[in-house]
Amino acid sequence: MALAGARPGFAAAAMQIIEAGSVVQVTGQSTGQLKGEKRTLSVGDSVFIDDMLTTGAGARLGAKLGEMTRLSLGERTRVRIDKFLVDRGGELVLERGAILFDRPDDKPSGTLNVTTPFGLIAARGTKFFAGPSNGVFGVFVEHGLVTVKTRGGQVSLSNGQGTDLKSRSAPPTAPHSWGDMRIAQALASVT
Repeated sequence: MALAGARPGFAAAAMQIIEAGSVVQVTGQSTGQLKGEKRTLSVGDSVFIDDMLTTGAGARLGAKLGEMTRLSLGERTRVRIDKFLVDRGGELVLERGAILFDRPDDKPSGTLNVTTPFGLIAARGTKFFAGPSNGVFGVFVEHGLVTVKTRGGQVSLSNGQGTDLKSRSAPPTAPHSWGDMRIAQALASVT
């Protein structure tokens, strides 16, 4: 109703903006960019489908997507919320940096796909880290089930397992335990 008096083109464009969640934590400089408009993000601000979230040097950003999902970004991270079905599944594009995705696995959920420069991560009801770790791009699953696929192959990870990715064409390493120090460093890079 509020858009009834607006120009037809503007009303159609406004209708296509879909809220995915909101910012719950910000340290340092973080921005969102939607439809060419860049804005500084603060706690309480909305994030949207097709939003490019970017963090600066030393920055961290936490967003709540839907009711149960939390997405944390480390410094110098760029991630786009490509598609998101509230608390069901979705698609993210991680262009650079590190993320921690956290969704309880005790509720039914669809698959979340994360496209990275190294390959595809498919997760179901899980908490996982993806980003730089020990000189490679690493994926670590705290709980849940994650499949990591590159042009060279794929692996499935479950609770407490990780894999390393060296290039888009090389296969992921076999699932293996990460040491406590590596896990702590990975989590510290996004929280």
